[in-house]
Amino acid sequence: MHKRVCLIGNPNVGKSSLFNQLTHKNQHTGNWTGKTVENEVGEFVYQDTLWEVIDLPGTYSLIGESEEEKIASRFVLEKNYDVALLVADATNLERSLILILEVLDVTKNVIVALNLMDEAQYKNIFIDVEALSQFLDVPVIPTSMIHSKGLENLCNELNKTHKESNIDIIHMDKINHYFEWISSINNKSNGVLLSYLREGYPNKMNEKEKTIFHFYQKYITRIDVIESYQAFGKKILAKVLNRKEEKEKKEDQFWNSLLSNKKFSYPFLLLLFFFLLFLTIYLSNIPSEWLFSFFEGFEGIFLKIFSFLPNSLLHGLVYGGYRTLYWVVSVMLPPMMIFFPLFALLEDYGLLPRIAFNLDKPFKKCGSCGKQSLTMCMGLGCNAVGVTGARIMESKKMRLLSILTNVFIPCNGRFPAMICVISMFFITDRSFLGSIFASFLLLMIILLGVFITFLVTKILDRFILKNEKPMFILELPSFRRPNLWSTIKNAWKEKALHVLKRAMVVSFPAGILIYILANVKIQGVPLFASITHLFNPFGLFIGLDGVILLAFLLGLPANEIVIPILLLGYTSSGVLANYESLEQLKNIFILNGWTLFTAIRFLLLSLCHFPCATTLLTIKKETNSWFYVFLSFLIPTVIGLFLCFIVSLFG
Repeated sequence: MHKRVCLIGNPNVGKSSLFNQLTHKNQHTGNWTGKTVENEVGEFVYQDTLWEVIDLPGTYSLIGESEEEKIASRFVLEKNYDVALLVADATNLERSLILILEVLDVTKNVIVALNLMDEAQYKNIFIDVEALSQFLDVPVIPTSMIHSKGLENLCNELNKTHKESNIDIIHMDKINHYFEWISSINNKSNGVLLSYLREGYPNKMNEKEKTIFHFYQKYITRIDVIESYQAFGKKILAKVLNRKEEKEKKEDQFWNSLLSNKKFSYPFLLLLFFFLLFLTIYLSNIPSEWLFSFFEGFEGIFLKIFSFLPNSLLHGLVYGGYRTLYWVVSVMLPPMMIFFPLFALLEDYGLLPRIAFNLDKPFKKCGSCGKQSLTMCMGLGCNAVGVTGARIMESKKMRLLSILTNVFIPCNGRFPAMICVISMFFITDRSFLGSIFASFLLLMIILLGVFITFLVTKILDRFILKNEKPMFILELPSFRRPNLWSTIKNAWKEKALHVLKRAMVVSFPAGILIYILANVKIQGVPLFASITHLFNPFGLFIGLDGVILLAFLLGLPANEIVIPILLLGYTSSGVLANYESLEQLKNIFILNGWTLFTAIRFLLLSLCHFPCATTLLTIKKETNSWFYVFLSFLIPTVIGLFLCFIVSLFG
């Protein structure tokens, strides 16, 4: 027998943990909103029944406005499932009950998993589970997914054939009279019409229904509907909920007092990010050098294996594709294997929502909200992920602001080039202290990116849906200690290796193209040199040169290959070459006119230039508009070139 169940619930209630327990798929769970922005699908077998499990994005309401809420709402309303498994938060039943009632107004085949029961008991929150089940007229199973409690009972309940809920949800007068009017005209049930009104399908409505729909939009707000469910839910809560003097964990007390402190919260967050960057820089040097040596050892073997190929093609594959590929792997892999797990631990512990909360005020002044900082944090790993993460924003305007400005946060692909230039021109000590100073400078660059993000967001706010007021709904969950090994493993699997794989796919053909440009000659001059000669006048005007501009342009597929392209251009070797030390690389750059100011301009252009090809294609997918792809390319590039020009005036 084959059945389908959808998991629905508010953010941070344990849906993804339940999904992992059922399917053993190990989807990454996070202690902040926006972790699941698309439907995740898995399967499990229980008592001869094959269950397909769909993990929907977290949502507070079926009439929510963010993209992730619309994805969840659309799936629930289409009813293409056998059971809706609603995961509720026992520590905040008031909030979860609104969504439960909304779902029951659309579909009656519902099971409630009352999760986080252990935390509720610790906080002196007691729920009469049997009474709650009777009021809702659906099975309610107490669970604690962190400790795998209640999973067996939940699976048993899924396999049972039980009657549909007969709950009669009584709305406030304004809403109730409106639904009665709809039903009398259209002879349809409240739930069906409510699904139309929530999702808004004018193309599926007749003229009469369209008129009613627009009436609803004009005179009854989504807040009115939510308050109606809330009023009905309060009557249930009065019968089933016993909340004594609530205890707060000492751990929560400490972190909340620190992160909400006006004097210490921002310095603490800066110190925290500085520590992450320091560990990433200090610990990645040795494995990076080892990987270079490892891949260089295979180069000779690679040449022998493919010796049957024509010489020009063989060299193109090896010195172009292969060398570019192992540059990307050697430079990207070590810092990603360090940074991503450390960052994931902060995610799972619950620090990121506090960052969003603290940054809400400055973002509101710019026309957005604190959730944009979460998409910025995602962009630190990969800007394409940050663009996708903009789905957590409640409105189109804020999604566009997040998408168009995400590139100002340097991704993991840009870190290696920045670290390389910082190490060559700004520090002389390669030891522990040198790593500390390099981390500090990299943090300053990131802060500059944050400042530019605020500035550009404010400017764009005057041109994109400027009359729309931003809305900020973000829960601050309890701090929960993550499973150390599970978090590290998932960060490597889902982030580090995923980003690396994408970079490898584009780097190999890009390397072949670079090899062709460096070796195909017209009138005795390589194409690479001819193009850099064309770019030189403009490059010199802004304090750079044609090689640097072409390196960034050819780095469009993957930012990691900018430095090796520079090396190829300056040495005229025709192949991507490795360097034995940073000192050797620095000497090559200085011989080609680099100064301290050139390094500053290079760092500014690294921070502010067009996104990589993967991010641009992601922007097209998310916005369905080449216009926003063009803006995403144009805005940071113009700002980066302008900043370079300003610095060139001083040296």
